[in-house]
Amino acid sequence: MEKSLKELRVVHSSSLIIIIEEDDVRIYGDDAKIIENISNFVSENNLLVFKYKNLDNIINLLKKKRINFVVLDKDLEYKVHNYYYNENNSYEYYLKKSKKYSKFRKMFISFYNLIFGLPYNRFK
Repeated sequence: MEKSLKELRVVHSSSLIIIIEEDDVRIYGDDAKIIENISNFVSENNLLVFKYKNLDNIINLLKKKRINFVVLDKDLEYKVHNYYYNENNSYEYYLKKSKKYSKFRKMFISFYNLIFGLPYNRFK
């Protein structure tokens, strides 16, 4: 998986890579941090996993933020399932922002969820 993810990153260098795997959706590495930054998801070990039925919510959020993305289907040998490319791509902006605020945001979300009894990841 590590090698193929690096190859995909070369091809889609300025896009968020979303991988569909059976009924789950997986987002790895820095892309998971971007999703954390713009939503209430919390990744574990730079891996974000959620159910396929919630993919439309994430896609709409990415389009609203003008972040280029590509959705690949692992079961069909990484065939493109969906994509969005915009000339005013803000992927790099959110990547820098997410690296800076990732640690503090994760602590805040965990504390907030503990106080109000909310699930750790509402889309699971």
